[in-house]
Amino acid sequence: MSSNSGKLEPLFGILSIKYAFSISLILLFAAFHWPVRWCFSGSPILTFVLLLGAENGTRVLQFIPLWLMISVIQISYVLAATSWLFYWIFVAACYPTIGFVCLYQFETASRFARHQLRRILRELKFTKDVIAFFDLPALEIDVDVEGLMVIRGFTFSISSLTVIAHGVEVGVKFSDDLEVAFVVDTVTVKLFRRVDISDVFASVKGGEYEMAFRELGPRSKDDTGHSLMTKDTPLLLAAHKAVRKPSDDPKVAMTDEMTDGHAPENVSVKDALKKTKRIYADDQEAATDYHKMLKQIEETSPITIATREAYERLAAKEDSPEPTVAEDENNMRAAICARLQNVPTIPHPPKRSVRVSTLKTLDGYNIRKQLHRFPMLLRAQLQIISYFHPVFCSSITAGGSGEWIQAQLATHIFKNRPEDDSAVKNLRKRMSAWVEDANFVFETTQFAGVGYVPFNTQYDILSTLTFDDIMVYRTVSKSADIDRIVRVGGADARVTIPTYLLPHHEHLLPAAPTAADKKAKQREVDEADDGPKTVQAEFELNQTVEDETSMMVSAHLRLPTFFDQQLLDFIAALVKATKLIEIESDGPSLDSVDWKVWHHLKRHSTASSNGSIASDAESEDGVDPPDAPTHSSPTKTITGFRGISKALRTEMKTGIQRAAVDVAANDRWIAKLVGKVTKKLETMRGDLGYTGDVPIKLKVYRDQAESLGKILP
Repeated sequence: MSSNSGKLEPLFGILSIKYAFSISLILLFAAFHWPVRWCFSGSPILTFVLLLGAENGTRVLQFIPLWLMISVIQISYVLAATSWLFYWIFVAACYPTIGFVCLYQFETASRFARHQLRRILRELKFTKDVIAFFDLPALEIDVDVEGLMVIRGFTFSISSLTVIAHGVEVGVKFSDDLEVAFVVDTVTVKLFRRVDISDVFASVKGGEYEMAFRELGPRSKDDTGHSLMTKDTPLLLAAHKAVRKPSDDPKVAMTDEMTDGHAPENVSVKDALKKTKRIYADDQEAATDYHKMLKQIEETSPITIATREAYERLAAKEDSPEPTVAEDENNMRAAICARLQNVPTIPHPPKRSVRVSTLKTLDGYNIRKQLHRFPMLLRAQLQIISYFHPVFCSSITAGGSGEWIQAQLATHIFKNRPEDDSAVKNLRKRMSAWVEDANFVFETTQFAGVGYVPFNTQYDILSTLTFDDIMVYRTVSKSADIDRIVRVGGADARVTIPTYLLPHHEHLLPAAPTAADKKAKQREVDEADDGPKTVQAEFELNQTVEDETSMMVSAHLRLPTFFDQQLLDFIAALVKATKLIEIESDGPSLDSVDWKVWHHLKRHSTASSNGSIASDAESEDGVDPPDAPTHSSPTKTITGFRGISKALRTEMKTGIQRAAVDVAANDRWIAKLVGKVTKKLETMRGDLGYTGDVPIKLKVYRDQAESLGKILP
């Protein structure tokens, strides 16, 4: 029986449990032969270790009764002993379990393991049941997109089976004018339970002065795989250039926070193992060193620095709304994200990096090719990972500068239009004044994501996303103003992806469309009834012709919602400007006149003025209109048509001006109408949703198809 302290009491108050079990085991060995096989399996050894830990009060899983654990072990052995295959599986699982139980229960075993593990790497910190790594090489992304990921610290707890990544910094270049930087302090993976992510901050950067990877050259892949650690790669050089001051030595490869000014030497893995010094530190020294490194990462985190600067900025502002801003965590996250906009994409780039393309060459090609023949095993693995690891995130905050938004407006809305264009000059000035000195921040709180990868290929991959609160802020750094311009009561989304888009599942791809398939789809369009069926048939025809599949996305916004009046005014001005540009661009001109109608008007005007039909006429300038048909007969001046031509031109100009005036007049009416609608949305309950298809080209997947057949499809 167990005492109140958790220790196992002696049998009958006299005989120790470990001695009683040892005596019983010796008697069994003397009387029978079957205990030999039983003992070799490890079952009695594991039982004895558990009894010894229970007697000392250090048993693992103390919330489970001891008798239940021992019974499960023995019953498992009895079942496994019926088959030689199950027997050896039981043996392979039993002995590692004995080792882990000893590490947890006995201080001598754990101390011995820590001292041995400290000999592996100098950067390895092993204190109590936690293994920690620091000064990790960066992961250089050179597949599909270009980017860099840095993890400043990594810890693994054996007792709780928890993995924690400290100081995660990611920069991804999507195009020549778009780059996204992600920063998060901790990512906690509780194996077979859940994934917890602290506040995530993202910065959308564009233009010459914001992007760190703008001048990044073409990626250079190392297909040989002979060099694991690369030196002075374009991504690392760009990251170092972004954080290095002009006076810094270009040879210094790491920041002072990570190495205290002493950059590590770039060597291979083999040389690193040879030059590694053996460290024999006791637990107290290892724990002190471990916590010191974690504190250093926390204090030098860009999020910590931005938080401190945001509070200082609010405190220094006269008549500042500091109590309301500082007490509201959502507002503070927006202020922090605005401060991070000017932070380098990778604030702490290490000297070394490992390329994704290099990692792909580590395993033997033939081995990987054979493993790809078992897609069922991949689905089984992904199903377990997705089911037991739902993702929870405290908040996701993403920001972009107003200058970048203004550049996008100039590129896509006011393209090829001078700034002094009288038609949209005032509108353009109003919009620029609202966005140029500000940052815009999108924020969502309490994000949760659950994925499901089916084992049966008849089902699709499902992913469910929920957002507790959604907000959009406009911040002005100079005045420390933080204005919430949009707030939505929450949102949820559901994403459905076909299973055959998984890697190594090209054997499940639908057959490539043939000419007969396209004709059949065209026939369905022709025979479909007018209305929804026709639209659906046309969509399927387009997918067949383009060889596409669809990823279905269903999103819902939860009411009520809030929209700031400044945002509504900006949207109204934007709509007005686009309408004016559309009218001026698509308005009628003489170059687009239908010349059949032109000749009809010409004949009609001639008949009405002269009583006869003229065969040809000169234009108002004495030159035939462009592309107008000419005849060999002499031309005559048509006075009536000249009047009609002038009337048409005058009417065109008057119509364009009238349309512009109508748009200007409707601007206020539209803003007023939208304001009334948004006022209703502030008190309404319900959902606003949309379900749509995202097209995905199948040609890429067909090109990646593997020639070997599948054994377990």
